[in-house]
Amino acid sequence: MPRSLHRLGLWAVLFGLAACSKNADSEEQPPAPAIGPALYRVTFEATWSADTHANFPAGAHFSSVIGASHRADGLLFRSGQPASTGIKNMAERGNNTALRTEIMALQSSGAAFRTLEGRVINSPGTVADTIRLDAAHPRLSLVTMIAPSPDWFVALEDETLLDADGQWVALRRVSARAYDAGTDSGPTFTAPDQATLPAGVVAPLLLPPTSGSAPDGPPLGTWLLERIK
Repeated sequence: MPRSLHRLGLWAVLFGLAACSKNADSEEQPPAPAIGPALYRVTFEATWSADTHANFPAGAHFSSVIGASHRADGLLFRSGQPASTGIKNMAERGNNTALRTEIMALQSSGAAFRTLEGRVINSPGTVADTIRLDAAHPRLSLVTMIAPSPDWFVALEDETLLDADGQWVALRRVSARAYDAGTDSGPTFTAPDQATLPAGVVAPLLLPPTSGSAPDGPPLGTWLLERIK
């Protein structure tokens, strides 16, 4: 066989093997399927009580849970940064009016998608509602005032509900941790108003347990996130 034809034959074999290898790689790594919107049931299971934390006040309750599904730039608050007027009013008074307006502004800008707003609940107690997310807004943030308190609240902070494969998680439990809004310096649940001037920043709050020497007690509750559609 002439040498030129022999070389052409080798190139054809190598090209065929490369094509097969490329096809095999394509078959092994199919594109991730696109995801549609998801509907979640959000349950706040408040467990804060005299059995869990010291200095449990009379009439203990949580204000109406409020929050939104959002993008990474649609946060309601950031730990280490000053509270917005909406977060301040929610944390000090359980008043969601300004925060509701702030969420509407995030929706108008495209940073937030849907809003959730529940009802006041005693603690211990449970409240549930639903909220929709989509691929562009897969994060969820929720807040509720610890009442009575100077400016303390619990939150679900920027929880992403897409898993490592980019699919919606079926079920997740997240501890409801406490925060100080940094706007009132009252040291106890029932302390009179003591405006913090200048205002500080939102920061994690340590609430001592009923017994033991640990600086922080257990979570004040649990956020249960269940995909229902």
